[in-house]
Amino acid sequence: MPTEKRARKRAARDAKQAAAQRAQKRRSTVRRAITVIILVVVAGGIYLLVGGGSSKPTAGKKTGATTTTGPTSTTSTSATTTTTTTPPAAQVAADAASVAGGCPSSTSAKLNKASYKAPAMTIDTTKTYTATVKTDAGTFVITLDAKASPVAVNSFVFLAQKGFFNCVIFHRVIPAFVVQGGDPTGLGSGGPGYMFTEAGPPPVTNAGAQYPLGSVAMANSNSPATTTPTTNGSQFFIVTGSQGESLPPDYVLFGQVTSGMNVVDQISNDGSTAGVPPTITHRMLTVTIAES
Repeated sequence: MPTEKRARKRAARDAKQAAAQRAQKRRSTVRRAITVIILVVVAGGIYLLVGGGSSKPTAGKKTGATTTTGPTSTTSTSATTTTTTTPPAAQVAADAASVAGGCPSSTSAKLNKASYKAPAMTIDTTKTYTATVKTDAGTFVITLDAKASPVAVNSFVFLAQKGFFNCVIFHRVIPAFVVQGGDPTGLGSGGPGYMFTEAGPPPVTNAGAQYPLGSVAMANSNSPATTTPTTNGSQFFIVTGSQGESLPPDYVLFGQVTSGMNVVDQISNDGSTAGVPPTITHRMLTVTIAES
């Protein structure tokens, strides 16, 4: 029979061996867990490197192309896109002149223009009326023909005196054809809140000179065209080339540019073949009426 002392020694030795075995087992378990984690991380990294993930393109950006949008350009040169929307220097200068004249910094800013009923006849057809149109490109003068087109002239004078044309853009500009403005929305479909009827000019013998250079006439939306349009409002155009000179007599002719046609030509030259939008967008700053 083992003595009590020997039994205690044996028990202690057995306990120590058991503890060592448990520690060894724990270390083995930890090493296996670390090994598994490392393998998962490495495998995941390899998966991502070979394209296992997915990437969605950013909305509104294109790769490998140049997209022109009027006066600004969006340019992308690689899979990592760079978008630029800096307007050309001429547009920056036009906008700066407009801001100096009291207009919003952006040509697309909403103009809060009032809506009117057709004005009563207040002009004197025996007098001469002129409209001085100050733009961001300079000033030109229109001599209005109150005798030939009293309704159109009365409407134009009324709107100008209300400040209706202030800061309104020339929204449709086609070189060597017409410069068109007078729409407070800048979209080509706006007006003063009313429409009027008046006859266009009588046909001339030489159809190519129906609207001489610098003629100012009302734009209208009558369809089919008519020599007595009923949809005249605030939109008007200035003839700047032969295509405009030969328009049919379906547009109320109410004035002629008598000074500053070089300014009108500059605005015309900044147009585009489509007309909308122009390459450079210009604005009327003020329209001032004088009578004599």
